[in-house]
Amino acid sequence: MEGKAWPCAYVELGSPGLPHAVVPYPGLADADPQALFQLGKAMRSHPAFPKGANVNFYEPTGPDQVLEKTFERGVEDFTLACGTGTGSVVAVLTLLGQVSGQGVQVSMAGGVLTIDVARTGDRITGLWLTGPTNLVAKGEVFDEELPPSFSPCG
Repeated sequence: MEGKAWPCAYVELGSPGLPHAVVPYPGLADADPQALFQLGKAMRSHPAFPKGANVNFYEPTGPDQVLEKTFERGVEDFTLACGTGTGSVVAVLTLLGQVSGQGVQVSMAGGVLTIDVARTGDRITGLWLTGPTNLVAKGEVFDEELPPSFSPCG
């Protein structure tokens, strides 16, 4: 990107797999917001990510503590929090031996999540996210508004 190579890990988390680029970013807390936005925008649609990707910038801030900022595809901007992105960051850092995978505190603009990882060898088998939630929208969808091919039972 712009003549600089950025190390990253690519993770598809969940089913269907949500694509995440997990990118270390030293000095994240003091990063220029506009420069970080431009980098996130460019990485999000980089050809290396055929589905596009949420870009999860992170910086370890202490033992089992991480700062994270997520540029989210579809939103095309930074979001207050991203559960799958936070899980992806901690999964990668756990596999790299940079965090324990137990009680990892991840700080984002929307608050702090605690992540616990279950692991078998070099494979993540479970992630648990604990933290505050907020209702941001409420609504109703009626059957007649659903497309004819929609089936809630599969």
